[in-house]
Amino acid sequence: MKQIKKVALSLSMAFGFITAMAAPVDEAKKLYFEGEYQQALEILEKLAKRTPRDGTVTYYLGASLHKLGRTDEAIQPLKVSEGRNVAVASELLTQIALDQYRVADAEAHMEKWESSAKKQRKELGESFNETSGRLVRMKNMMERVEKIEILDSIEIDSATFFTAYRLSAPAGRILPPEAINRLQGIDGLNEVSAGYMPENNSEVLWAAKDDEFWKIYSAGILDDGSMDHTTALPDNLAEGGNAMYPFLMPDGMTLYFANDGQNSLGGYDIFMTRRTEGDNGQTEYFQPQNMGMPYNSPYNDFLLAIDEASGLGWWATDRNQVPGKVTIYVFAPSQVRVNVEPDDSNIASLARLDNISLTRNPDTDYKAMLAKKLPKESNQATSQTSPRFCIDLGGGRVYTHLSDFRSQQAKSAMLELLGRQARLRKHIEAEEKLRQQYRNGNKSVSQAILDSEEETTRIRAEIKQLRNSVARLEK
Repeated sequence: MKQIKKVALSLSMAFGFITAMAAPVDEAKKLYFEGEYQQALEILEKLAKRTPRDGTVTYYLGASLHKLGRTDEAIQPLKVSEGRNVAVASELLTQIALDQYRVADAEAHMEKWESSAKKQRKELGESFNETSGRLVRMKNMMERVEKIEILDSIEIDSATFFTAYRLSAPAGRILPPEAINRLQGIDGLNEVSAGYMPENNSEVLWAAKDDEFWKIYSAGILDDGSMDHTTALPDNLAEGGNAMYPFLMPDGMTLYFANDGQNSLGGYDIFMTRRTEGDNGQTEYFQPQNMGMPYNSPYNDFLLAIDEASGLGWWATDRNQVPGKVTIYVFAPSQVRVNVEPDDSNIASLARLDNISLTRNPDTDYKAMLAKKLPKESNQATSQTSPRFCIDLGGGRVYTHLSDFRSQQAKSAMLELLGRQARLRKHIEAEEKLRQQYRNGNKSVSQAILDSEEETTRIRAEIKQLRNSVARLEK
């Protein structure tokens, strides 16, 4: 009987202890899900001292530490929780290992994640598949880390980071959002990204939010500096996510941009594509290719710009996780990609760029090199497009801006004239391509050339008529 009473007493005490523990655990979980991580941590640290092997307590303790940026401290309690077959602990440990470029550890945690879920007869869910894909991409990228030379790194406010890029004239210009809005004739700040305009001011590329996602757009620039017809670039560039921060190389074909789609390592990654003219005369874009490491990371990486004239490359990243800041890396681009040897003991550091001295030649004066390479004046200084029309209306009147016109009818006719001139340029380019096909032996285009010549004559006549109309209407 005494033995029975002892057992009953022990069970009663255990039940009381569990009941007493449940309330603070539930309170800590509530605080955690409300984003009050510090308050949750204070409760969980006390609970962990009383029950250091409790899988739930140690998981939320580690998760709270991770949310507070104390990731290294979070790993140990998360491992304790993982040892108690808490699947979400393995999930978080996998994410942390990937963020820290520890591929082998991430693989081991994923195996425990899968095993724990099976023991508890729980579905692994989409998160497991997404993380698995991220692990594969990380593993592949770690085998192909490009060897680059970092000349400088600049920490700058994230809202205006693009102002730090110093590009020479042949590399074109990065335009701030307000310049993109001016080009579109929009007052105030519409939701657009920084854009890009080549040296010849012939077009502009930028990103804008379309319902849920950001998409890249392009438009030709008329002779008065205003935008022509706007075209959305293909959805495949975003790969199911957002696409932003375009930069077009002077060859007019190579496009760098950022997306956070299915082939991103995490956040935005930098991608490259090439554009070409399809058989139907429309611009087509090849499947984008991830630029790999060290350009990309598990964080946000964007706006890669390569200035061939100065021999400098630029890109921005928030991988250093400084609130409100991004780091801009300035590097020396290579014509041919050379990768770090896979067995190099510094490969993870070179991929992360946590020590840029590892990318450098110790005998090089990088301050002097950068001073020599940087353009004397940044081509980013002006964000306005310069009108390129010049029309002589007689009587000493030469107009170069739409604002020069007094007559609204004359201004409208001038806009129509500029549009017709832009159309003529494109038509002549297409006609020259037909002629080139004929010279290469394709005689079947002969009739198309004759038809095109007739169209050229007609457009020229329209331009002459419009020019006369402008002069007449402005009198």
